[in-house]
Amino acid sequence: MRHDLCALSDLPPNGLNEVAVGDLKILVARDGDRVFATGATCTHKGAPLKNGQRVGNRVICPWHHAIFDLETGDHREPPGQGCLARFTVSVESGRVRVEVPEGAKPHRPSVTPADRRSGSQRIFAIVGAGAAGLACAKELVRGGFDGRIVLFAPEGEPPYDRTDLSKTYLQGKKQDDALPLMDADEIEALGIELRPVRVERIDSTASQLVLDGGERVTFDGCLAAPGSDASSLDLDGADAPNVLTLRSHGDAKTLLAHVQSAQRIVIVGSGFIGMEAAASLVSLGKAVCVLSRSELPFAKQFGEEVATQLLATHREKGIDVRTGVEVAALDRQDGRVNGVRLGDGSVVPADVVIAATGAQPRSHLVDGAERSGKGVKVGADLRAAGQVFAAGDIAQFTLENREPMRIEHWRIAEQQGRHAARVFLGQAGRFDAIPYFWSAQHGRLSYLGHADAFDEVHIEGDLKGNSFTAFYVKDGRILAALGLGKGDRTPALHAVMLEDPTPSRERLASVGWDPSRLLRAGLPV
Repeated sequence: MRHDLCALSDLPPNGLNEVAVGDLKILVARDGDRVFATGATCTHKGAPLKNGQRVGNRVICPWHHAIFDLETGDHREPPGQGCLARFTVSVESGRVRVEVPEGAKPHRPSVTPADRRSGSQRIFAIVGAGAAGLACAKELVRGGFDGRIVLFAPEGEPPYDRTDLSKTYLQGKKQDDALPLMDADEIEALGIELRPVRVERIDSTASQLVLDGGERVTFDGCLAAPGSDASSLDLDGADAPNVLTLRSHGDAKTLLAHVQSAQRIVIVGSGFIGMEAAASLVSLGKAVCVLSRSELPFAKQFGEEVATQLLATHREKGIDVRTGVEVAALDRQDGRVNGVRLGDGSVVPADVVIAATGAQPRSHLVDGAERSGKGVKVGADLRAAGQVFAAGDIAQFTLENREPMRIEHWRIAEQQGRHAARVFLGQAGRFDAIPYFWSAQHGRLSYLGHADAFDEVHIEGDLKGNSFTAFYVKDGRILAALGLGKGDRTPALHAVMLEDPTPSRERLASVGWDPSRLLRAGLPV
């Protein structure tokens, strides 16, 4: 049906407007005399894109920084599964009219079974059915690969939203059947083979996988995206049934079953998983104690001022965070741990203990690749060795004019998975991306860019009110920023970084550290 939306003059030149057509919300954006209309919500978590950051004819999601093309609705950058629906718009006599088919939905698939090509005997093997693996498989289909795409899933289930495990899933707000990014039937319909088999080794010299049981699979291309294993506690009693980790869906399911009947939860470790789990569990009314070896968690990543405020917020919410402590032993009774003994001899009572002491990337799977610390070194195009590409937790990569980095987060893994597929198909070269991740700790922390080290932290907004942006500066360049609450300026900074990945401190300071003012000035677009 054809609907009269508004007058063209009602639409600001660079704005984003949401209108309702029946029960359907549509995003309307003007570009001179042209008008675009798409679905109004992000394909990741349903964020209202009217609150996003427009940059030219793209929009950056205000919640988790997915990027969409306003003209086509195409999904340009993750997260998110699928594109925005696109609706035909006409401007007649100064009025904006849109065609909305009956039963129209806000989203459309990014790839369909009709896109699948066949006929080749080539094999592209994907080791790891996580975010990177699924993104790679879908991009191969979209890009016209006509051979076999084999996705090796050692957990025996389709790819799922791992980021929810320590957040909504642990809070009981998201159920098991809502975790998969695509169900097995949808994956099969795209001609992607899902094999619930563990890969023991990737022989990059012979271009072969060695599977659990000894079977060998020869490939023409391979993405190594096996993720990480959770680190365990090196203490007697760590194998007790109520000492748990949180890495996989299986881990989370077991943990959720235990904490439902438990009251006293002790978390060993104060990294992202540990503190997200603490925030989730205290919201359920549990007595949560976090044991941190660090004197100030997150000081290395975010600086002392921000870290001090994050710690204060956790404590204000009722979490007993003990810093600068050593875990000496696990006390047991009847085969279960009932207390965590500290180095000073004191004991923290526990019904459940969560080991959140880090992760061990599975980089050892890739034979023939150069190692660096916990990771595998990759070239500018993400190639590790031979026809093997690496993505996600194991990949140590280098962005232009930056130091090597390895980032254990979902969004960069998806970006790398998609890019590796394009390189294999001859459709891309150097990997170039703006890193971004988020963490749920009594609010959404948005971290944009990457800074292993910095010589200044400039804070704009109300730090104590949890409404601020912290800018991380090194040698006069903005390498990263952390935003929280209404004071979060990272979407606008993201738009700036798309054109200038490390903008100068002087440039941001000249506009009062408000990157949106650079956009309003017309640079970049």
